[in-house]
Amino acid sequence: MVRLVNKLKPLLGIIIFCNSIFVVAQTTKKNDSIFMMNGEKKEGSILSIKDKTIKFVYTGETLEYELEKADINKIVFASGRTEIINYFGNSEPDTRQSRPSDRKGKIAVLPFELISNDPSLDVYLLGEQLQAETYLSIKKYTSGLEMQDPITTNNLLAKYKLPYANLKAISPKEMAELLAVEIVVYGTANIRNSGASTYHGGFVSQNVMETKKKDGKKEKTNAFGTEYSSNSTTTVTNFDTKIILNFFNDRGADIYAVSRNSFGSDVDAYLATINYLVKRCPFGSKAKR
Repeated sequence: MVRLVNKLKPLLGIIIFCNSIFVVAQTTKKNDSIFMMNGEKKEGSILSIKDKTIKFVYTGETLEYELEKADINKIVFASGRTEIINYFGNSEPDTRQSRPSDRKGKIAVLPFELISNDPSLDVYLLGEQLQAETYLSIKKYTSGLEMQDPITTNNLLAKYKLPYANLKAISPKEMAELLAVEIVVYGTANIRNSGASTYHGGFVSQNVMETKKKDGKKEKTNAFGTEYSSNSTTTVTNFDTKIILNFFNDRGADIYAVSRNSFGSDVDAYLATINYLVKRCPFGSKAKR
């Protein structure tokens, strides 16, 4: 019996080894990844690909979805193979109408990239708000530039299928040619939720009464004032904000790169910081000449 067990030991070892490999293979199974035109990434399994749609199941789920091909940028299969469904913009942006002489002195501001640990902030809306604030700041504190309004800028980005999450899919030189401007402003806002502060305040009011006497007798009392006392609390969320600006020309050169931490803890503390940085850009009112 002992001899039989000894003979079976190598076989048992092989079986255990093969089983371990199977388990590891199962736990490290790779997923298909779908990259959408709006910058979103979906992971799971692709069941079928049709002319206009793709049937897809998310990792860990059984419900099947059909995704429109028109909304998909590319697919990276579990095997590692990549298939491009739609390019961002044209494969070669049409800049034939955008000559250097046409772009001279013109500037456009892109929607800001937002980095935050606070999921309640809408990255797209706030990115557009920062874009608009920077546009207004440049318009107010610089000279010698022709501004392209944000609506026109965003319309061109949509026309060339460049969503905000993929503005860096083309080079700054190509972006300037596409927007027909000499200068393109890239902005990044790092807004970190640093916690909350609680303040005690508020008030409670009550009437203060006055008693009058006449002929030594008390008369009816009358209210003559109000007394206040504190009894409430207020909680305020604090934010640490850092603004980064990069000005690129239509030759692809980064002519102004700067960053600054905002003063104050409000979520809109970035406004004063943007004004400070714009005033000191090469075209600003406080630029070093």
